[in-house]
Amino acid sequence: MKNLTWLIALMAMAFFACSSEPASIVTGKEFIQNRSAVADTASIFHSSDPFVMQLRYGKAFDFAKVKWEIVDANGKVVSSKTSAVNNKQDSYTVIVSSVRHGGIARAAEIFRAKEGTFTIRFTNADAGTPILEKQVQVVLNSQKIGE
Repeated sequence: MKNLTWLIALMAMAFFACSSEPASIVTGKEFIQNRSAVADTASIFHSSDPFVMQLRYGKAFDFAKVKWEIVDANGKVVSSKTSAVNNKQDSYTVIVSSVRHGGIARAAEIFRAKEGTFTIRFTNADAGTPILEKQVQVVLNSQKIGE
């Protein structure tokens, strides 16, 4: 009976060690600080909406530097940055401060356009290998989202 208990405990530890959520890019209008999470609000934003993005790696980072880029529809890099991460983190959040309004930067400030389709790309900067990409659309404030 004692061996059976150890076997069940060992199997449970193996299951929890192997299970992790898949990597994803989350974009939203707010950052929930006490949970260190971005509230996912889809992929279409008004140009005046605050914009926050987060790479959820799903496990501890196994590299030292992550690079993020925002690329417009023509392939031009609008913005990019390389930052250090460590093996105690499993997510990396990008919160840009607004120069004009204070607080979180608005979509038009980050994408440097009032409308358009953009690609957000996260890369392992150590190896130069892509991790994930996500398409995001910025629309005019007068345009209704969901039509």
